[in-house]
Amino acid sequence: MTDIETDLEKISEKAAVIVDDADAMLAYAAKSGIDLDALENPNGVRFVQEENISYNENEKPFWYSLDVKFGDLLNPILNDSERPMVLISDDKISYCNQALMQALDINNSKFIIGEPFLSFVDKEDWSVLTSNIGEMLTDSKKQRIRMKTVNGKVVPIEFQAIYLPDSTHFSFILIGGHFSKASKPFFNNLYDELTGLPNFFLFEDRVQMAVNNENYKDSRLPKDLIAVMVVSIENMSSFHKMHLEDFILKKLANTLVLSLKKNYTIARGLKYPLWILMPDLSNGYELDLELKKLRSLFKEGVSDNFTTHELHVNIGVSVFPNPARSAKKLVEQAISALKAAQEREGCSIELFGK
Repeated sequence: MTDIETDLEKISEKAAVIVDDADAMLAYAAKSGIDLDALENPNGVRFVQEENISYNENEKPFWYSLDVKFGDLLNPILNDSERPMVLISDDKISYCNQALMQALDINNSKFIIGEPFLSFVDKEDWSVLTSNIGEMLTDSKKQRIRMKTVNGKVVPIEFQAIYLPDSTHFSFILIGGHFSKASKPFFNNLYDELTGLPNFFLFEDRVQMAVNNENYKDSRLPKDLIAVMVVSIENMSSFHKMHLEDFILKKLANTLVLSLKKNYTIARGLKYPLWILMPDLSNGYELDLELKKLRSLFKEGVSDNFTTHELHVNIGVSVFPNPARSAKKLVEQAISALKAAQEREGCSIELFGK
């Protein structure tokens, strides 16, 4: 038998022992300087205990004499990325990069490190995040989460999640969509920064989609009603003087989102503060019930820790398919109805054409 054949036989015998005997495999790993635990260590994998290994000068791997850790190389790349990134370990923030701090108006990372991640998530999206994190980690599912800034604004960020193998902690990293430092992120073109509501341009698009859905419905089926509402808060100037304007809008937006049906769209307007889209209304009776609910919500006012602020509200309403048959007409007629309501004394809801 040749020397080569003898060596191959020895290797085969050793491999068989390692495969069949777990204790032998562990003993062989320790003898050979292989750290099995380090294979699941996300803080810097070391496959070989270097102190147990001696290399010939020409056999040393390139990293053997490299006086820098991979973390030192990656940290500047992650920190300067234009995509928000946050590492979460046991529900607490272990790392966040500059893009996330910029999005949340944070100047110092010490302010956020060690804090519960959910404290920076809008309360409405707590359950959304916790119920979807499993799919985000296993199926690469993306989820839009509304984050709260230090200044109280709401910033929606679409995150994807990557699980980090950690034997002692449940750790994962959330990576947000592209965030340019030179300009506002794309989502700010679709959602209001203060309230997190869709802005008027997105609202118009949803009205058009609702109209299209009814227009292209089977002609044998009855058309559902679509109601478009514009809301004017007549005493907003008083809140502005008391520096309560932002608080009122945020609290009111939150109340409407939680109280109205999930298929409705509550949006932030341009000239008028709020717009509401109610699609899929089966008849005028259902619309009347929704208007009564809306009236009662505004009558409740907005409360803070000290008092309840009364709202003076006028609402203009237009309805598809009669008399409006297009998205543009729905918006125009809602504004006309609002102006008619404002001409009256007090607060009222005015339906276009009535």
